[in-house]
Amino acid sequence: MKKLLSICVLGVLLFGITSAADGDLRSRMDNLNDEIPFGYAISQKISVNQIAADKIIINSPVIEDELGNQIKKYTVMYSQYPLSQILDNVALLDQSKEKTFNFTTLAATGLTIELKAVEDGINPSVVYYISVIPKDQNGIL
Repeated sequence: MKKLLSICVLGVLLFGITSAADGDLRSRMDNLNDEIPFGYAISQKISVNQIAADKIIINSPVIEDELGNQIKKYTVMYSQYPLSQILDNVALLDQSKEKTFNFTTLAATGLTIELKAVEDGINPSVVYYISVIPKDQNGIL
């Protein structure tokens, strides 16, 4: 039974990976955007507070889900390529990195997210494009 379950799970994963690679990532992102019940409003912006040789500090407002609960989990995706290029060329997604932050307490003024050069594989001489992705308690983007 475990073997059959393993084969089924592997098949579903392979199908998902294959369909993501074959499909148009830009249209998938557009469809996902229509289905997301929360996220950054136009007036809410992330900003880079500090760039140093050993770290990058990002500030973000606290996002609330559709029920008004504060989002405490954020994934930062960083890459040498802007999201528009990644959407046009899915192979660039493999060169992106991400780090997830789980905040236990949230300040009213917002979040401070820190990426460290050595720990997070950031090269100070490279320009990075950063996306911050809030995730609710169920892991939904």
